[in-house]
Amino acid sequence: MSRGVLITVAVLNLMPLIYLIGISFRAPQLVFVNPLFPLTVPLSFENYRAVLSQMDILRYLLNSIAFSGSVTVGQLLLAIPAAFSFTYFSFRFKNILLGLVILSLVVPFVVTYIPNYLLLAKWRLINTILGLVLPMLGISLGFGIFLLRQHFMGFPREIIEAAMIDGANSWDILWRVVLPANLSPVVAVGIYVMINTWNQFIWPLLVGGGHPRSYTLTVAVQIFYTSPEGSDYWGAIMAASVLASLPTVIVFLLMRRKVLESFVEGALRG
Repeated sequence: MSRGVLITVAVLNLMPLIYLIGISFRAPQLVFVNPLFPLTVPLSFENYRAVLSQMDILRYLLNSIAFSGSVTVGQLLLAIPAAFSFTYFSFRFKNILLGLVILSLVVPFVVTYIPNYLLLAKWRLINTILGLVLPMLGISLGFGIFLLRQHFMGFPREIIEAAMIDGANSWDILWRVVLPANLSPVVAVGIYVMINTWNQFIWPLLVGGGHPRSYTLTVAVQIFYTSPEGSDYWGAIMAASVLASLPTVIVFLLMRRKVLESFVEGALRG
């Protein structure tokens, strides 16, 4: 009974994806033919050719890579030392600060849109990749700090003490001892941040939607949907959506086991 429920739920969750892919490979005149059977034969690549000819996919792809990659690297550079400090150092208000870090997870990013936008406008960073990246460095940072801290707490302290006896300082212990032994959770956090950033839409539209040179793929798909070329061209819209989603799907499928194992292990240690 439970297996049947799981299969039913899985199919229901996959149906939008199946229709997305199926319609993207349909000829434009067949989009609304046989709506109960999204996959048709033979496959047509006309929608993809239309998207590649009407959208600057390469520029938008590079913008998305720069955006998500910069946020991912920036968050890891902030989360790793912070998690290490909360694990191995004792300082005043440590528990209070850790509580505030975790509490930050319940604050929606949307409530910071207006102050962040006004600040970026003052710094003349609207319609720039840097303007997109800076405010995003704090989004879900508390999650990364907490998860890495849970893994760091399970690292044998005897090894830390042995490294200190050998003369290693805090940075040496972090980058040469603790971090190499905890690459799996670090990679998992990086993938989580990358996918979350890649899928952002409102923030890139608000800050980078004023000029095509700063469009990310998610924004470019929306602009294409509202343009005269794509307003009634449903197959091309589906094809553009597939191209925008494909990189994150590939990354997750390749690394899903490492991500799930790290999240579960971190939860058990907590």
